[in-house]
Amino acid sequence: MTQQQERTARSLRRSAALCCAAAALIVAAPAQADPAVHVAYGRDPGHGLNKYEIGLNWDSGFAYGNPQGWLAKLQWEVELARWNARTGNNRRDVTEIGFSPILRVEKHGWSVVPFAELSVGLRLMSATSTSDSHDYSTAFQFSDMVGVGVAFGPQKRAEAGFRFQHISNASIKRPNPGTNFYTGYVRYRF
Repeated sequence: MTQQQERTARSLRRSAALCCAAAALIVAAPAQADPAVHVAYGRDPGHGLNKYEIGLNWDSGFAYGNPQGWLAKLQWEVELARWNARTGNNRRDVTEIGFSPILRVEKHGWSVVPFAELSVGLRLMSATSTSDSHDYSTAFQFSDMVGVGVAFGPQKRAEAGFRFQHISNASIKRPNPGTNFYTGYVRYRF
């Protein structure tokens, strides 16, 4: 194993341990609302990628505003995704695990609850490229996300939404082409 491969393996192990520790602390914290499960499909047309995702989302217990009007709250989300490379030479499918704190602003008082969300999260990838032409250098990545959606149905337990997500390593190491996913999701809160 070369020195570069050893450094990458060490960095990956450290990042995985940190992600697991953070997830364990968050899961152990008492949630103020029912957990939710989502499934999502996203595309990055610039790099020829499909993304299939499953995730868990729950309220942190922090909320500010009027529960019958405008309400801002902090949510936690963990996710597991598979990137399917559709183009390029030496295509590789990649697994992504992530954690994100999400700031969500909701408008209550109607038969549906529209919302907007914003997040900067952490991601750990199983590989550092999806093809010879899409090398993103590090297994550790950041995830910036902005989205909109609507909660509906009995007790507003069902949700549907759209997110734009940019994943990159913030130029920790080059190359850093970034990946931009346009993602639709459905979620159910138990």
